[in-house]
Amino acid sequence: MKKTALVALGAAAAMVLAACSTSDSDNPQEDSTAANGEQLTLSHPSIEGLNIDFENPPETLVMDCYAYSSLHEYGLEPDALFGFECDNEALMGNADIEGIETVGQDAEIDLEKLAELRPDAIIGNGNADGWSWFEDDVNAQLTRVAPFVPLPSEGSIDEKIADTREIADFFGADVEAENIVAADEDYEAAKEAFSEAVEGKDYNFLLASPTKEMLYTGVGFAQADLLEELGANIVGPDALAEGNPWGQVAWEDASTYPADVILVENFDPEAPFAAELWADLPAVKADQLSSWSSKGALTSRTYADWLQDLADTVETYDKVA
Repeated sequence: MKKTALVALGAAAAMVLAACSTSDSDNPQEDSTAANGEQLTLSHPSIEGLNIDFENPPETLVMDCYAYSSLHEYGLEPDALFGFECDNEALMGNADIEGIETVGQDAEIDLEKLAELRPDAIIGNGNADGWSWFEDDVNAQLTRVAPFVPLPSEGSIDEKIADTREIADFFGADVEAENIVAADEDYEAAKEAFSEAVEGKDYNFLLASPTKEMLYTGVGFAQADLLEELGANIVGPDALAEGNPWGQVAWEDASTYPADVILVENFDPEAPFAAELWADLPAVKADQLSSWSSKGALTSRTYADWLQDLADTVETYDKVA
């Protein structure tokens, strides 16, 4: 769907909203119910000064797929989905999208369908102004439909998990459920296991997202910081000062960052990346490759499983760089 289509849909959505508004104002009983309802305010846990007001406890939720992957563990289910990577099993985990209505895909959204759902909240990656991948005019229409609640995007992995949990709690999740407590315990155990796996081995870890044109690296990502806190040596260039969180390495310079272990974003051993200069890297030659994700669910379970798998794998590796 092109941007012009989005604007057209926005006009249709505006008519739906106007109709809803007229209908509500013609019903004194509904006005009274709204006026006497319990107003709630979400003080956003990671965006200072962002307070999001709701006239009633929010029930009808629309999420982007990143939000769903994070909130599903807490038992929160969306009434509709939009966004990127909804069919990416590595990212979505056990969050099943089958049977959930879709109001958009990738960077497109059907604002008319969204408005017809009358959601109480829209949750996804973004900031106080709206979703990260929409133009300002689309976000202006989006936030007329319902308040936008951005996922936590700053801080350490532990802080992001805690902030996501706080949002889940606001929307009525049981954040002290047995599965959540067990995941927290497993996460702490996995941290310890990874620290023990790398202790005294002086392995260099490179977090990478290789493409044919360039090698992108994840120095400074929260995942890299977590591994570093647990004892790993992280190598690679820093990100550019503005506009892009990824470090960028020309292929002819890739060998200047020697790594014993390369973590490849969403690594699939059945369909590995291939390029001549990539194949020359020591970690690739030694088949010392594992996975990481710059996105994915911000939950203890996700990071417990990742760290434990990485700890078990690293135990089988050698110093090669």
